[in-house]
Amino acid sequence: IPARDELLIERASSKEGEHLFVYPFEGRLVHEGLSALFAYRMAQLEPLSFTFACNDYGFELLSTGKAPLEEALDGGLLSSDHLLHDILASLNAVEMARRQFREIARVAGLVFPGYPGSPRSLRQVQASSGLLYDVFTRYDPGNLLLHQAQREVLERQLEQTRLGLALDRMRAGRVTVIDVDRPTPFAFPLLIDRNREHMSTERLSARIRRIVGRR
Repeated sequence: IPARDELLIERASSKEGEHLFVYPFEGRLVHEGLSALFAYRMAQLEPLSFTFACNDYGFELLSTGKAPLEEALDGGLLSSDHLLHDILASLNAVEMARRQFREIARVAGLVFPGYPGSPRSLRQVQASSGLLYDVFTRYDPGNLLLHQAQREVLERQLEQTRLGLALDRMRAGRVTVIDVDRPTPFAFPLLIDRNREHMSTERLSARIRRIVGRR
């Protein structure tokens, strides 16, 4: 169990690939941002693909090859420098901002939702707001509505401020990396959460038994 000033990282191998289990204890929303940020920064050092899983305790990064964890830690994995740039690059926040802009445009009166009893379809509203977003992005990049959409994504969905504070806390503490033979009690719920994302007609209990049996 990690101490208050300690970041615990567990590393394991399985038939699925190479697992990194990271436990910042910062909540699911922050972990969603941290998992994508860590994957992006490590992938800049070595071409890799990652699969994510998050819960309130931590997150899992699953890759086909061994992630350059030590090299990334030495190179500023926990740094809050260039945080905004890395968040936008890692989470494709441009598309997220486009979706957020739809609601902003509706409230601002830029998108006509239709007359009472005869509303426009969601596809029509999406097309209208998407066109406005593209025009503003290309010809008016300083538009305040664009900045509001990006700000709401960063603060409401990604919790950028908390993510930065979490990085500062982890960098100020100590990092413990442990190689384990099999998933620990902290890691097992992350494995289950990741397997829940897959479409399957099997019962979850049967899939859990299979996971346990092949490790």
